[in-house]
Amino acid sequence: MDIEKLNNILDEVFTPEIDDVISKQKLIGVRLSGGIDSAFMTFLTMSKYPNIKILPITMFNKLRPAAMDAVDNVINTLKLLNPNNNNLLDSEISFFDSSGFVKTQEMIDEFEKTGKKYNPKDIFQKKWFYSLWKKYENLNIYFSGETLNPPIEEQPKIITGELRKFPEDRNHKKEKVLSKRRAHHIQAPNNFKYEFRPFRNKNKKQVAQWVKSLGLDKTLFPVTETCETEVEMYKEYGKPDFFNLVYKKPGAEPCKRCWPCREKYWAYGYYDFGATETINEFKL
Repeated sequence: MDIEKLNNILDEVFTPEIDDVISKQKLIGVRLSGGIDSAFMTFLTMSKYPNIKILPITMFNKLRPAAMDAVDNVINTLKLLNPNNNNLLDSEISFFDSSGFVKTQEMIDEFEKTGKKYNPKDIFQKKWFYSLWKKYENLNIYFSGETLNPPIEEQPKIITGELRKFPEDRNHKKEKVLSKRRAHHIQAPNNFKYEFRPFRNKNKKQVAQWVKSLGLDKTLFPVTETCETEVEMYKEYGKPDFFNLVYKKPGAEPCKRCWPCREKYWAYGYYDFGATETINEFKL
């Protein structure tokens, strides 16, 4: 690995102002989904702060149980890439169940108007993260691998099935990558908590350039999983009047048609586990 390139990236991600906050922490919570962005974020964090304990926080949809294997592989690979670091703790794992969830047009309209998320994953995530603040006394900061959406002009080529776009302000509005807020549910003199989103103002293709420059597209990327499609939807995607795709391991392979899959392909030219595109009419 090119150490000079790594140090340049670390300097850009962890600016002096941000480093001043993080270096004072005893515990860092990282939202490790198993995807490449959160895996790369964790790699950078392990490299920058070898003496601070890192708590991977992972949640799984019960309708996609095989995702647990991908997260385990990511953690094992991160340890191999950082053999001299022993700062990655055992994961905090929880499960949510999205069965019975019905997406209404009202929810879609509200999301496209305000960017307010409505799916079970985001609702559950917020409650669970708050609970971990109470469980860990020294947990005062969460890291998130959230990225900026692709440019609006690119989105029609990425999204299949329905032609839509994300709220425009999520593509152009610059946000603070380090935010500070008061945790009103915690009764303590110093109840300020932080959220650090290092890639919030970069899209996935821009982050991919960093990943590739460090050679992590050959080591870390292949074990990451981004697809979020639930097991029963694979049958739908396989129907002739839908995408007519053939799957060997539903729920344990990329569906190639959900937004996370398409965005990953747009950025890297590959789906999860190095899978390639086979449907000519959907090539980017």
